[in-house]
Amino acid sequence: MPTTQQRIRSAGLGAGVVAGLVWGLAFLVPELLRGWSAVTITAGRYLAYGLVSSILFALGGAALRTHARRHWRPAVHFAITGNAGYYLLMVLGVQAVGAPVTGIIIGCIPVVIAVVGNLVVRSHPWRRLAPPISLVTVGLLVVNVLEMTGSAPNAGAPAMVKVAGIGCAFGAVALWTWYAIANARFLDRHPDVPDTGWSTIVGLATGAVTLAALPVAALTGQLSSTGQDPGPLVIGSLVLGIVVSWGGTALWNTASGRLPPTTAGILINVETVSGFAYVYAARGQWPPIGQLAGFAAILLGVVLVVRLRTGDRTRRRPDGGTDPGTASP
Repeated sequence: MPTTQQRIRSAGLGAGVVAGLVWGLAFLVPELLRGWSAVTITAGRYLAYGLVSSILFALGGAALRTHARRHWRPAVHFAITGNAGYYLLMVLGVQAVGAPVTGIIIGCIPVVIAVVGNLVVRSHPWRRLAPPISLVTVGLLVVNVLEMTGSAPNAGAPAMVKVAGIGCAFGAVALWTWYAIANARFLDRHPDVPDTGWSTIVGLATGAVTLAALPVAALTGQLSSTGQDPGPLVIGSLVLGIVVSWGGTALWNTASGRLPPTTAGILINVETVSGFAYVYAARGQWPPIGQLAGFAAILLGVVLVVRLRTGDRTRRRPDGGTDPGTASP
């Protein structure tokens, strides 16, 4: 029979893979909502996330309200770093230096989390971690470089604007890396906070941050509309807010609380592969052979990391079968 740690790790791996499959929808929905600005779609997503979180919070009872009072500061930090602030920097990067360059930089997030995570929590020897990380890195470069074929960056932008845009893209990578590792440590240190409850609390904070940013977005002309039927935008926002943001965050919390940061970080690559797969399926096309090879390298790297033994560093959460009092400090 599997041991308690094996069951915890299996639950974390399953949640991480499903989270990636769910997050991949964030690639597809904007593809189906062409004509609406990226900021409008994102505002709809995070407002829907905040709305469903407020409903669940109202139904969550005294325990959830207690957790919110105790941990509202990290919830706001994670709302900014993992959602609003990260996306703002990404958009600024796209506007300044172009989507292809920004996409390549943003695509490094799983590798950066894996490396930084192993520095923070040494779960794997570097000599065993090097081959899968190399495979994932090469795969990401192949996929993104081929994706930018025929789509040139902002070649006419001033040099300082390009430098600022690249800085914003790297800032987005830094923010989400900090969020991923800090969120995992928070869950490790607070095993009494349920995964879904924490997604709800962070969703409340994200909704509040989004509401506060709406006037700025409106004044700067980011909430553009082409006079289209708002129905698809509302449906897409609900899918992004409820399924992708709330559901994906809850699943990510489950994975983060049960896996070392390195393993959880590498699993984010499932989002990249599934996102491209959804988009190509919606277009009725097959990816180029080169991209298929890149996807294969990424998935092989993910499999190799998953197969690595983590020793006793599997994380513990109360619903994983371990007494909350034994959780790691």
